[in-house]
Amino acid sequence: MLKRLTIRQLILLSTALFLMAFLVFGIGYRTDRTAFLTFFLQYVSLFILFYMVWLNQWNFNFYFFLLLALGLRLVLLGAIPELSNDFYRFIWDGELITQGKNPFAQKPEEIISNYAVYGSDYKRMLYLGMGSLSQEHYSCYPVLNQVLFAIPAFFSETIMGNIFGLRIIVILADLGAIYFAKKIANHFNLSIHAIWLYFLNPFVILEFTGNLHFEGVMVFFLLAAIYFILKFNWILAGVFFALAIHIKLIPLMLLPFVLKKLKWRFSIGFLAVVTLVLMVVGGMMLNVQYLANMLDSVNEYFVRFQFNASVFYIIREIGFATVGWDPIQFVGPILSLLAGTGILILAAFKAYHNDLDMVKGMLFGLMIYYFLATTVHPWYVGTVLALSMFTQYKFALVWSLVVMLSYSGYMNPTMVVEKPYLLIAEYLVVIMIMFYEIRKHTDKKNFGLQLKSFFGSL
Repeated sequence: MLKRLTIRQLILLSTALFLMAFLVFGIGYRTDRTAFLTFFLQYVSLFILFYMVWLNQWNFNFYFFLLLALGLRLVLLGAIPELSNDFYRFIWDGELITQGKNPFAQKPEEIISNYAVYGSDYKRMLYLGMGSLSQEHYSCYPVLNQVLFAIPAFFSETIMGNIFGLRIIVILADLGAIYFAKKIANHFNLSIHAIWLYFLNPFVILEFTGNLHFEGVMVFFLLAAIYFILKFNWILAGVFFALAIHIKLIPLMLLPFVLKKLKWRFSIGFLAVVTLVLMVVGGMMLNVQYLANMLDSVNEYFVRFQFNASVFYIIREIGFATVGWDPIQFVGPILSLLAGTGILILAAFKAYHNDLDMVKGMLFGLMIYYFLATTVHPWYVGTVLALSMFTQYKFALVWSLVVMLSYSGYMNPTMVVEKPYLLIAEYLVVIMIMFYEIRKHTDKKNFGLQLKSFFGSL
């Protein structure tokens, strides 16, 4: 399993691994999100240890890092998420399904108001835990996500039992994602060690296993889809891509890059499979009205919600200074339209010299979207990080560190109060590194030819 290590190396490694487990435990079990300074200092320390272990490699093989990644996740098995309260809504939706009710049919506040029919102390705990934003909206989580929420609910009617079940699902998805990431790395003739920048990253461990965000499950399906796209198996690629969409809607924005890769020969079949799977899975819970309810909640992210934004916050300040009010209701949809247009232009403009160019296109397509988004929760960065592990770009790795500055907004226990100077620091670091790497890795000769070709086709 390992080559000979000196006594000093063994002591250093053992100390590093112990401290990593200790810090994961401390953040997962003993750190409230209002204690931002305590959390961030622990997180930075954990991140440094992770990178040191990854950088040194310690002459260990793939299976050592696999066991280490799994072990750190298992440390959190009994922890109640502290950094996010979304899990209460996950359990709520799952419990509704076990009772034969559709989570897209009513808002939680509508259900809980009829306490005599639907109420219980357990359900009321879930209702209070999810917070007002979730209480006032229909579920925004697609159908396959709902099915996964329901699995633990069938076996347990306790919060801790559901957390345990959801966590097992997320961990299994991570193991599946490791399998496909390894195969993708082999396809690109990359070092397998690069994938641990994602799977051993404390950001991924804490946000997905710890906080139970299902972006990690979406990444599993997305990586599976990417692998089969690279192998031109458009049937399996379409199945996994549709399943990824039914976890989170984000992969829809990546379709232009897939279609350009597959070209006309396979694109039509791929789209047909994606559409069929979307309809079959969606038909389990969605009709016209329920789909409208779900999309209504999704739309709220563009016209009402705002958190950890970059470009939008600049526009918002201009709005306050000029018209005296927050222009999100008008600006949010415009920015989303600009993001979609930018992604289409990037997909059309991006020349595919090799298979890796599709992944790079997806990576920068997501960056366009998140820079223009009104809401960028920390766990959203996970998909960017997952795509980046196959490329030479490391700005996503840096973002997985500095994005945790956004949790400073939760220092006030009663309301979200973001710290502008910390958000400026977060985005300034990421943008500077990203543009430096783009300049460093851009083939200026090919760039000029691409530009000429693009404008010549207009």
